[in-house]
Order: sequence, then C-alpha cells, then structure tokens
Amino acid sequence: MTSETSRPGRQRLAPEVRRRQVLDAAVAVFSEEGFHGASMDAVAARAGVSKPLVYVHGGSKDELFAACLHREADRLLDAVQSAAGAPGEAPLVRLRRALRAFFHALTTQRAGWTVLYRQASTGPFAGEVDALRRRIVEEAADLMADGLGVPRAVALPYAHTLVGAAEGLADWWLGDPDAAGDGVAEPADVLADMLLAVVGPGIEALTNGSSGSIASSSSVSGER
Repeated sequence: MTSETSRPGRQRLAPEVRRRQVLDAAVAVFSEEGFHGASMDAVAARAGVSKPLVYVHGGSKDELFAACLHREADRLLDAVQSAAGAPGEAPLVRLRRALRAFFHALTTQRAGWTVLYRQASTGPFAGEVDALRRRIVEEAADLMADGLGVPRAVALPYAHTLVGAAEGLADWWLGDPDAAGDGVAEPADVLADMLLAVVGPGIEALTNGSSGSIASSSSVSGER
C-alpha cells in the first residue's frame, strides 16, 4: 500500500489532517458528480493523494459518502446551535442568529449543502438525511419552547414549519443566487430577514399566548 511519504516531495500529515483533506475533496466531487457519478480516482486527484490513501482515510465509496454526510450535518447543526446562544435573550433575536447561521452554511459551503439535501435526499442515504432534519427540527423546537415559554409540544409543529420554509428558501436561492441581495448585504442576512418577516408574526403570537387550540394540542405534534 502506498505510504504517505512514498512520493517525492510529499509532506507527511497527521492522520486527522489527511482525513479532513480527503473528506473536503470528496464533498466537492460528490456535489459535482453525484454519488453514482463520482469515482475514488476523482477524489484522489482532487485531494492530491494516491487512491489507496483515499481508502485508508475514507473507506469504501459508501463509507466515504456517509462520512461526508455526517460531517456536513454535524457542522450545520453545530453552527446553528452555537449561533442561537443560551436562553435569556429575546426569542426573535436568537432565532434570527440561528437562521443566519443556517443560511451562512448554505451560501458559503454550497458543496456541503448539495451533498446533504440533494445528492443524499433519495436512495440508501435518505434515512440519514431525514434523521438530520429531525435533529434540526428538534433544535428549533427547543429554542422556541425555551425562548417563548410554551410547551415543547406546542412549539414542535411551528418548528417543522420553520425548517421546511428555510429549506424551501435555500433551494430557491440555489436556483438563482443573485436573486437574494443587493450586492451589499450578505445573502445569509437577506435570507434570514426574508424568512423572519414571514414567521415573525406567528412567533410573536405564540409569545402573546394566541397559538390557538389546534397548535396547543399535543396530539398535533405527536408528543404527549
């Protein structure tokens, strides 16, 4: 098997650094070629390593794609959680920060979003994408419940609506990146403000206790 130093001039890197290099290359190739169109040769060429090293640090093609999926999912969720901050601030302030982090990940790491929501949305990895979406919905529900002082069961259907709207807006932006923004404001800010303009009144209604009998029923969310 080819070693990390077998080629002249190759710098020896720590395993975790080499793995990150392979995953970065794989995300780019999968986003461009799709799972079936991508090859391990293309990943090796993009990473600037030998094909055996791709297998060492990424495993089989299926394992490599799953590793890319998990890494991009964790990055997205960590960014949203960190941006939202701790309870105590105004709910809409926390929500906007979380939305901006979500859209910032989309607009600055388009390859990762493409792998998560387009290449993996169908086929054998669709279940993992659904699991990621549930994690994001749960995070949104916790944020809304803590910030608004409502039961989690009340917040959950609103969280589903919010995440679905964010995904739809993200797909719209990907289709026409120049449509959102005036060239001055960052797209993440524009997209977050667009979505907040739609959902903000509903969140304020929740704050004022006007969620209504349907939303306040735990049977709607499936939680009891």
